[in-house]
Amino acid sequence: MKYKYVAEIPVRLGSKRVPKKNLRLINGKPMVAYAIDAAKQSSFIDAVFVNSEAEIMRKLCAEYGIEFYERKPELAEDHIVQDQFNYDFLCNVDAENLVLINPVSPLVLPSDIDDAIRFYEEHQLDTLISVREEKLQSFYDGKPLNFKTDGLLPMTQNLVPIQLCAWTVCIWNAKKFKEHYEKHNYAVFVGNYGLYPFDAVRSIKVSSEEDFILAELYLKSKMAENAEKIEYYE
Repeated sequence: MKYKYVAEIPVRLGSKRVPKKNLRLINGKPMVAYAIDAAKQSSFIDAVFVNSEAEIMRKLCAEYGIEFYERKPELAEDHIVQDQFNYDFLCNVDAENLVLINPVSPLVLPSDIDDAIRFYEEHQLDTLISVREEKLQSFYDGKPLNFKTDGLLPMTQNLVPIQLCAWTVCIWNAKKFKEHYEKHNYAVFVGNYGLYPFDAVRSIKVSSEEDFILAELYLKSKMAENAEKIEYYE
């Protein structure tokens, strides 16, 4: 069966900064489960796969009613990147478009996935990469990127935003991804690619213990039955 949109959630358990972070409970359920639930509730996704080398993920996939794709051990090493495991996945799962949902971004919503797919379709893209926009005076290698230093400091609201790759949700045309990888040995930015601005909070990436704490606090606050009234000092 060929899927129009297949979701791939890549899970490797060898994280050094936050051990087994994808299985760690965050507000009562494994962090990876937030990406799974968001993908399952998307209006566009036809099938959801977790791509992992870990057998425990097979059990979790069965519990959540999704597919398990067993990653080859050599594709679960530290140096392996998206181009490589995505290509392997697409060689074995028949899909028109691949939607990668990052499991370390537990705040992503089904509507975020749907909006990204609509953007991908409306702009006739081959590749969509989610980005986080920052309106801050920024430098690279000691040189200003979005403002000039020989004048008055510009107000942040007037700056051209810097776009940082968030990798929360990414989408590729499967055929073009595979063809480009087979020819050039890379494929993440293939063909007509677009950068899709993502909500700054929901694109949070859990890469450290501090990130985990912040994400859990946010989820707990969102699930509180009675939101506190916003008040101001007068």
